[in-house]
Amino acid sequence: MASIRLLIIVIVSAVMLVSCSIASMPAGSPAQPELAAIPTMAPAAPAMGAPALERGSGAAPDQQLPPVSERLVIKNASLTLEVVSVADAEAAIRQKAEQLGGFVVSVQTYGSGDSMQSTIVFRVPAARFEEALSGVEGLAKKVLSRSVSGDDVTEEYVDLESRLRNLEATRDRLRDLLARAEKVEDALQVNQALTDVQGQIEQIKGRMHYLKQSAAMSTITAELRPVPPPPAIIEEDAWQPIRVVRESLRSLIEFGQGLVYLVIWLIIWAPVWLPIVLFLRWIWRKMMQSRKKPQEPAPPAMPLAAPMAPPEGMKEGQV
Repeated sequence: MASIRLLIIVIVSAVMLVSCSIASMPAGSPAQPELAAIPTMAPAAPAMGAPALERGSGAAPDQQLPPVSERLVIKNASLTLEVVSVADAEAAIRQKAEQLGGFVVSVQTYGSGDSMQSTIVFRVPAARFEEALSGVEGLAKKVLSRSVSGDDVTEEYVDLESRLRNLEATRDRLRDLLARAEKVEDALQVNQALTDVQGQIEQIKGRMHYLKQSAAMSTITAELRPVPPPPAIIEEDAWQPIRVVRESLRSLIEFGQGLVYLVIWLIIWAPVWLPIVLFLRWIWRKMMQSRKKPQEPAPPAMPLAAPMAPPEGMKEGQV
């Protein structure tokens, strides 16, 4: 009985170690729509007697990695295109995605008419990724930007496989212990450990499923913009006499309204400002009157003196 308890303690400790290693895994990506998975290489069964993979973050041995041609790579692309008609290009991309076995994820449209813009996100099988890119670029009058990226998740997937095998082996041992447990306390401990292991198994399976589905279908984001019109010889806003007349009339009306408002204000406030104005005017008149002096009478004018006669005996012309 002591050996069974010791075995339970050892297995529970191992489950706790596995829980810590699972918590250190990278967080799962946002949920993606259900996709059709492509065939992938089945995980190689471990050789008889071979040591189990470590439960840490270490990778699987090199001989267990799949060949390069069968690696899991998540491909994404982003395009910015100028097209003659945004509506026609959007319809063509929808049709192209269906022809290649893919589907449209989302469509966002801005504006209307000749200024309409659209962003369409669609997914296609990874094997037809390049064909989809070529088809979308063929709709463009001009490719403004092009970005293609790939994320190799093969190593993470193989590591998840090894962890899954270890957890499944632990689950089987816990089930055997649960069947042999004689005390309720031991059964409860084993059942709790079994529940934890089963939850970790489901978490790893979900992550593996997401990686397979993401690698099976590639995502392409296409931003569609209309081709800008050619520049006009004469700008539309360069000569608009009617608009100038309307603005002038509006300004004149606003000026008249302002005058009317001013008169109304003056009339209403007359009891306040009128006495002040009259008082200031009275003071001004008093000051002006005080400055004026009375005019004195002018003295009489003196008669002009008659010319003196020359002395007798002096001839005319002598000095």
